Amino acid sequence: MQFLFKKNFWIILLLDVLLLSFCYYLAHWLRFDGAFTPAVRETMFFTILPLLGIKIACFIFFDLYNGMWRYVGIKDLVNVIKASVCGSSLFVVYLATMYHFSGVSRGVLFADAVLTIVFIGGIRLLIRLYYQRDEYFFNEILFWRTARKDTTNVLIIDTGPLAVSLLREIRDQRKLNYRVAGFVDLNQQNKGMKIHGIPILGALEDIPRLVGYYDIKTILIAHTGLKSNEIAEIIESCDGLGVRFKVVPSLSEMIMNNVAENLRDIKVEDLLKREQISLDMHLVRAEIENQVVLITGAGGSIGSELARQIHAFNPKRLILLDNAETPLYQIDMELQIREGETEVVPCIGDVRSRRGLDRVFHKYRPGFVYHAAAYKHVPMMELSPLDAVNNNIVGTFKLASLACKYHVNKFVLISTDKAVRPTSVMGTTKRVAEMVVQSLGGNGTRFVVVRFGNVLGSNGSVVPLFQRQIASGGPVTVTHPEVTRFFMTIPEAVMLVLQAGSIGKGGELFLLDMGNPVKILDLAKNMIRLAGLVPDRDIRIEFTGLRPGEKLYEELLIDGEGVLDTAYDKIKVCSHANGFNEVVLYEAIEQFNLLLKNSGDNGAVIEVLKKLVPAFQYNSRIQKSDDYQRNIHVGANNSLRAENIVH
Repeated sequence: MQFLFKKNFWIILLLDVLLLSFCYYLAHWLRFDGAFTPAVRETMFFTILPLLGIKIACFIFFDLYNGMWRYVGIKDLVNVIKASVCGSSLFVVYLATMYHFSGVSRGVLFADAVLTIVFIGGIRLLIRLYYQRDEYFFNEILFWRTARKDTTNVLIIDTGPLAVSLLREIRDQRKLNYRVAGFVDLNQQNKGMKIHGIPILGALEDIPRLVGYYDIKTILIAHTGLKSNEIAEIIESCDGLGVRFKVVPSLSEMIMNNVAENLRDIKVEDLLKREQISLDMHLVRAEIENQVVLITGAGGSIGSELARQIHAFNPKRLILLDNAETPLYQIDMELQIREGETEVVPCIGDVRSRRGLDRVFHKYRPGFVYHAAAYKHVPMMELSPLDAVNNNIVGTFKLASLACKYHVNKFVLISTDKAVRPTSVMGTTKRVAEMVVQSLGGNGTRFVVVRFGNVLGSNGSVVPLFQRQIASGGPVTVTHPEVTRFFMTIPEAVMLVLQAGSIGKGGELFLLDMGNPVKILDLAKNMIRLAGLVPDRDIRIEFTGLRPGEKLYEELLIDGEGVLDTAYDKIKVCSHANGFNEVVLYEAIEQFNLLLKNSGDNGAVIEVLKKLVPAFQYNSRIQKSDDYQRNIHVGANNSLRAENIVH
C-alpha cells in the first residue's frame, strides 16, 4: 500500500474514477442512442458507486498504481485488461445478486467492459508517448523532421533485446545526435521487417554496402555474443569507408547508467576476447582475509593489480614493496581511499637488498608473499646479463630465503612463458628463478609458481606502442610478419594467479590457459582499422626484424614437464616440473654472488646460465651491435619492474 503515500496517486485515482464514470455513461448512451428514460437514469445512479468501488479495488489488486506511467509496457497493458475484465465480471455478479439483472441491459455491461479497457489503457499509453516524445517520433509519425547537420547516421548490429533497448535510449538521449538508419541481423531471414518502425536492412555481409548507401558514420555493436574473429571481419570489411565502431559494454560497465550513455569504442581486448572465466574466489578470500600480505613490484602493472584485487579480500595488512617511488605512491593513494579496514603500508625497497628485505619481514611478519618484481624487458636484459641475474635470480633467492626464515605460509612467484626453452637472458633468469623457489620447498613455506604469457595494457606492452605510432601517423613497427604471442588482460591474469596460488599446496608450477596465440601483424592491422584508417594506405607497417633474444612464438611448457588439469578450466599444473640439479643450482648462485662482488664479467654470467639451462642460446653479437644500442628505444619502455613485453 505504499502507493497511497505517493503524491501523484490521488490525482491518478481521480482520473481513473472520472474515466470509469465516463465509460459507464457512454456505454448507456451508445445502447440507448442518447435517449435516457427515468428508469435508466435511476439504474445508473444506484449502480455507479458499486461499479467504481469494484473496479478500483481490482485495479489495486492488479498493481495498476505501482508502476510508472512513463515506462508503461506490454505487461502493464495486460494488467489493465486483467483488471478491467475482473472488475466487469465482479460487477455482473453484483448486479445478478442484488438486482437479478432487473432493469439492466446486457449490452451496456459489454460496452462498459470494452470502453474501460480502451480508455484506461489508452490514457496510460498516451502518457508513455508523451514522455517518449522526441524529434524521431515526429519524423516517423508526422513526417516533418528536417535532418540536423550534426546528426550521425548509425547502424545497430543485432535485433535482440539489447539492440531494441539501445534504440529506445538513442531516441531518449537527444544529446547523442544519433539517427538509426536500420538494424543489421546476423542472417538474412528477417531482412525487410521493422522494429519500432526501423527496418532490418540486411545481414553482416551487407554492412559495407549499407555504409555507403545510408552514409553511415558509426556502427553500434549490440550483440555481446559476437566472436572476436567476427568483429575483426566486420572491421576489415569496412576498410577505407571512414566508419567508426562502438560496442555496447558489459553489464558491469553500464550498471549505473543507460546503455546509450555507456557506448564505448571497441578496444583491443574485444578483438582478443576470450571466454568469460568463472572462478571460485571464496577460496582466495578464505586464505587471504585478515592475513598480512606482501607484494613485491607493487608499483608495476601486475603488482598494482594484485594489490587492488587482494585489497578487496580484506587482508589485515597489505605491504606494497617497490624500488620506484612514483608508481608506489600512486597505487598507495589509490588504495588508501578505498573502503575497508585493511592497513596499506608502502615500503620503498629492493629485492636485491637482503638487509632491507629482512627489516620488512622482521617488522611486518607477512604470511603470504606475491613476488612480481623482476626485470622483464627482453632486449635491455640482453645488454645487461649481470643485472638481470642480480634482480631476477639472486633477488628471488634472497626473498625466498627470508620467506623460509620468517615462516611465511605461502610464496607465489609470477613467472613468464619466456622461461620455456629460453632464447633470451630475461627468459633464462626467470626459468632459474622458478628453479630457486621449487628447490626451497619443504622448509615450512609452500612455494608456488604461476607461469603465463603477455598481458594487455602493461607499461611495456606492444599495444600502447602501436597506439602511439598510429596517433603520430605511423609507421607501425612489427618485428616479423609471422611473430605470434599469447595475450591476456591484466585483471584476468591476476584473478587466475590468485586462484592458482590459493589451490597450491606447495611445489606446483601452474600454467594459465592463454587461449589461442595472436599474430602481432593482425593485431597491428586491426588497431589501425579501429582508428578508422586503412593499413598500408593511411598507416604504413614496417618490419624491423626480431630483436636479440626474441622468438617467433612463445610456449608455456618445457619438454617432459607434462600437464594435468585442475578443478578450474583455465588453470593447468605441470606434472614433472622439478627436473634440475639443486647442487648445480646453488653452486651457480654462489658464482653469481662472486661475479657481482668482483669482476662483473657478463661473459662468465652467460656461461653459468648455459650450465643451468642447457637449452639457452645466447647471441654474443648483441654486445657488439652499435646499431642495436642506438635503436633499442624503439618499442621499449624504460620501466624495469614487473612488466610483460609482448615481443
